[in-house]
Amino acid sequence: MGRQIVTDDAPLYARALRDLGNQHANAIVVDAGLATSMQTSLFQAAFPERYVNLGIAEANAVGYASGLARRGFRPIVHSFANFLARRAHDQIAVSIALPRLRVLLVGGSCGIFDGRNGPSHFASDDLATFTALPGFTVYEPADGDDLQEAMREAMAEDGPSYVRLRRNGMRPGNGERRGGEGTHLVHAGGDPTAVTVVVIGNLLEEALTAVRILADEGIQADLFHVVRVKPLAIEAVLASARRSRRTVIVENHSMVGGGAQAVTTALAGHGINVACFTLPDDFLPAGDPQWLLAVTGLDATSLADRIAASLAERAA
Repeated sequence: MGRQIVTDDAPLYARALRDLGNQHANAIVVDAGLATSMQTSLFQAAFPERYVNLGIAEANAVGYASGLARRGFRPIVHSFANFLARRAHDQIAVSIALPRLRVLLVGGSCGIFDGRNGPSHFASDDLATFTALPGFTVYEPADGDDLQEAMREAMAEDGPSYVRLRRNGMRPGNGERRGGEGTHLVHAGGDPTAVTVVVIGNLLEEALTAVRILADEGIQADLFHVVRVKPLAIEAVLASARRSRRTVIVENHSMVGGGAQAVTTALAGHGINVACFTLPDDFLPAGDPQWLLAVTGLDATSLADRIAASLAERAA
């Protein structure tokens, strides 16, 4: 057991990571110089002998984790999502994915939620990197319930995993499981259901608010939340999509290589066409994340308008 640290005010991820340290005596946190941003300091305080900060050297951190995994430890590597996906890609592919080592990579500040730091820090293509690597399991939690599920499953995986985190703004969750494995039904529309909405990962709050706006306008929608992007669980989504008149996918990632593309491909095999609302294929300017959500049409109000327009277009 680690040292007893007062954690009532600690961030959600910091507490989840500390709990993993209590549950897994062989867990070692490898930090790439981002202890504050990645919320690893609480783990460091509780388990100083199982915490290593290698500085801003992501490739080195991945190589170090590879060695730890080969010695029976469970390394958990932390950095910003785009730094892991871009700077350390070769080491991840050759030293982690190829030998199928049990290494957990945690990428923070995904998508546009590190907006003030600008396009050098935006991770709009990290899922394309990790979903393409053989043997990787990929998660993107939206709240505390998802986070517990993702971290627990990732630590149990017999191979490498990637967990994609939104910077700040993760809510605790309501303590209730929403059913399903990897993909959960969050909101069930009335009968008939006009539209099936699938949200990938951390835009759950925006998508849920949009669905409630649509309900007030008389448009019933099923809302599914994808927590595990790879391997993808699509059966419940497929059943809903077959009943509804339109299927829409929402994601804080480029359409290329992300969860939206994976869902689109899976549904296309069953003859179902979808509309995708994702980040544009472009470099975005620096700005407040809420402003960037509005600019890209991914805030709740814009999503409700776009879903309604897509449904009307489909009916025309």
